[in-house]
Amino acid sequence: MKFSLKNTLRVALTALAPALAACPSPTKPIDERGPASPASAAEMVLMARHDSLMAQTSQLYEFKSKLSGYHSQAVAPYIHGLLAADAAMMSWMHQYKAPDTTAVPATRLAYFQQQQQVLNAVQRQYRATLDSATRFTTEHPAAGDVRPTPSN
Repeated sequence: MKFSLKNTLRVALTALAPALAACPSPTKPIDERGPASPASAAEMVLMARHDSLMAQTSQLYEFKSKLSGYHSQAVAPYIHGLLAADAAMMSWMHQYKAPDTTAVPATRLAYFQQQQQVLNAVQRQYRATLDSATRFTTEHPAAGDVRPTPSN
């Protein structure tokens, strides 16, 4: 059976649909008039962090694909790290349950602050694994990759 790029993309998007559906809505309306309350402001900061990390997810997949092409056991720890970072984000999204806007404001604020700490850890994991994968691919170019030569 032959797969075209179009079919491959369709399969990939179908596979990612449940993950995208599980994402909290980054544009959730705030039921407040005037400036945002501290809890709502904390929620907006949290969702901005989430969006920033989700934008980096494509880099995780690109590195995983690139490293898979090496056909060497040396890349296993890097691929494992990339998968673990992605799993950490998916885990966060599945456990995230924003308190209702009618909840006590202090409770809502505390929840968003606690979730910010969790996302900070996910962000550190993303950064560390992307940095190590970048270093590895720079130091060990795949067959066919041409390393730029310094010009004199």
